[in-house]
Amino acid sequence: MTYLGKLRTAVTAALLAAAALPLVQPPAAKAEELIRCAYPYWFGFAPVPVAMGMGYFKEEGLEVTTVFDNDRANVLPGLEIGDLDCTMRTIGEHMSRPLAADSDLVVIGVIDVSVGADGVVAGPDINAVTDLVGKTFAGEINHPGTIMTAHALKQAGYDFNKDVNVRLIATDDGQAVFEDPEVAAVATWEPMLSEIVANTSRKGSKILLSSKDFNGLITDVIIVNKSDYEANREKYAAFMRGIYRAVDLYNKDPAKFLEVAAPTYDVTPDQMKADLGGVYYTSYEDALEFFGIGQSPKLKEVIEGLNAINVDLDLMDKAIAYEAIVDPTLTEGLFEGKTR
Repeated sequence: MTYLGKLRTAVTAALLAAAALPLVQPPAAKAEELIRCAYPYWFGFAPVPVAMGMGYFKEEGLEVTTVFDNDRANVLPGLEIGDLDCTMRTIGEHMSRPLAADSDLVVIGVIDVSVGADGVVAGPDINAVTDLVGKTFAGEINHPGTIMTAHALKQAGYDFNKDVNVRLIATDDGQAVFEDPEVAAVATWEPMLSEIVANTSRKGSKILLSSKDFNGLITDVIIVNKSDYEANREKYAAFMRGIYRAVDLYNKDPAKFLEVAAPTYDVTPDQMKADLGGVYYTSYEDALEFFGIGQSPKLKEVIEGLNAINVDLDLMDKAIAYEAIVDPTLTEGLFEGKTR
């Protein structure tokens, strides 16, 4: 399988084998200095391996172990019982069932925003989202492209579940599925988003919706075990400092960032650079905005919008308040007296 087939997909057999390995701390590491993290294969999460490779975590006295795993059914139980300490994914996916207000999970950071990496490809006769009414839409139900479509239709006065014929597919199959002329649009992500438009036999097809137009709706967040976080806040503060320092490196020296990150994903720096065009890594200053330090929390607005969408799509039983799933307090003063 090439790197194109692995992006943000279900883990391969090799990754599953890796995920099955016990994430035990090395004998020399102390429990309070260890963070075990499992997350999908997605370039948006590259600041974590870069922080590892650049020694930012080590400077903080922190040991971080990671494994790729896209399956929430694997990751969430591990987080709830404390076998894992952290994961990362879109806030919309995180909010969906089985999350509840009393889950032992909390969002403590942001890491990236999709600004074009996720979207919807539509056939030649679909020029507006309202043209999908009565037509067939293909995608995974909690895919960012599906979320964007539901949101856009709701704003236009339509109900995604009632007014569109939804065909559930695996995102990996999107390119083949779109060749069916009965499929009006398909939810996908880069690099498949651009590849479908460039290579489909359905001439005149185009990107109908892109995450760049949705102002933070598709934001990836850092989720940790709440009990361990509350008992060891400084450990997680060190983790977040390492991540934001890696984002600083990307902004100052992207070539170095890519050199360190690419081997983790088994790609070249040039391949990674091309696919990061639709990704915006959130800096510490962005985090202050998302968590509302000195202003209204941007992430709260995103969560309130997603509550309505997810309930409509039957991904949630009921809305969950921002305050129940987010702790913004770690962000304020994160670098005071620390290296940045």
